[in-house]
Amino acid sequence: MKPARQTPFKVLVFGTGRMAQRIARILEEDGRFSANLASRDAEALTGLHAFNRLPPLTGTLQEALSAACRGHSAVILADPTLPAPDVARAAVEAGTHYLDITESATSGAAIAGMAQDAVRAGLCLAPGCGLAPGYVTSLAAEALDRAAPADQITVFVGVLPTEPLNRLGYANIWGLEGLMSEYTGQCSAIRNGIPVELAPLTECEDICLDGGRFEAFTTAGSLDALVRASEGRVAELVFKTLRYPGHLDYIRFMLEDLGLSSRIYQFRTLLTTALPRIEEDKVLIAIRHRSQGEERWESRIFTAGRDSEGRIVSAVSTATAAHVCATLDLILIGQTGPGLISPGQLRPSLLRKSPFLGLVSSDAAVGLPQVAIQ
Repeated sequence: MKPARQTPFKVLVFGTGRMAQRIARILEEDGRFSANLASRDAEALTGLHAFNRLPPLTGTLQEALSAACRGHSAVILADPTLPAPDVARAAVEAGTHYLDITESATSGAAIAGMAQDAVRAGLCLAPGCGLAPGYVTSLAAEALDRAAPADQITVFVGVLPTEPLNRLGYANIWGLEGLMSEYTGQCSAIRNGIPVELAPLTECEDICLDGGRFEAFTTAGSLDALVRASEGRVAELVFKTLRYPGHLDYIRFMLEDLGLSSRIYQFRTLLTTALPRIEEDKVLIAIRHRSQGEERWESRIFTAGRDSEGRIVSAVSTATAAHVCATLDLILIGQTGPGLISPGQLRPSLLRKSPFLGLVSSDAAVGLPQVAIQ
């Protein structure tokens, strides 16, 4: 780590959940940063004695957000209950950089519309700085840089319990808000060099990775910005989620046969109440690159670990925090220009200049096909 600055960068993290806590801890442990947590949930804030906290947000939302943002070098949104465009607007008005770990393409587009205001203020807006979109998008962009126009790239990502826990083989690892949109939204992709929308939960294939068998299928939200920027660069770019075998069939039964796709609130409630909440997880990332009849794979696997005080921390919270903190680091030390930083815009080679990426950075496993396609 770099030597501590005499005056730390003050960072405001909106949220009280696992992601917000992990981001705040990582920043505080660096020494160059001071992190405050902020939320409208007074009860949740009260229980976080180990963190610096602002008083609970009160008054109208925009007034509360503006007041909280003032005096900070940057704002990171890790609270799914707060509207990202409102937080971004408050950050720009307060003269602070903005980052978030949301998975909403709609929010990302709204924030992109503020880019000129950010440029005039000398600020950065970095929506979608989590895992996917975020770190995975950066890896996919790096793969695109090496691709020819006729190549086909498929990105696979899974955040899973270390072992299947139930018939779904799944758990409440982070929170389920993002899962709702992933499983029900249209999936941005490139086919024949042209951006298209694919149906979610389709194009299933079985793959073997790290000695285990998984099923992969289309889901929404992870590569939207990269797809928009990559028309004509490759023949195919598709994102697929990895799950333990059997998961997709049960999910489609609930959404299609039981009709929960039109009652998402019931689907969310069902999963929230039924799935166990865990910290011991693993993150699997694989990129398949087909070029001129040959197939090349790169894979990364991260598992849950322990923080400096011995607490178990999930792999997804560490991977998410590593990417958003590395992006923040580059912004604050002047490695990026003002304006919009789209997911994938900062390549891994640049992100590695920040010590934060070292939390997940490792040499990718590269080799022959590890996959059985059906």
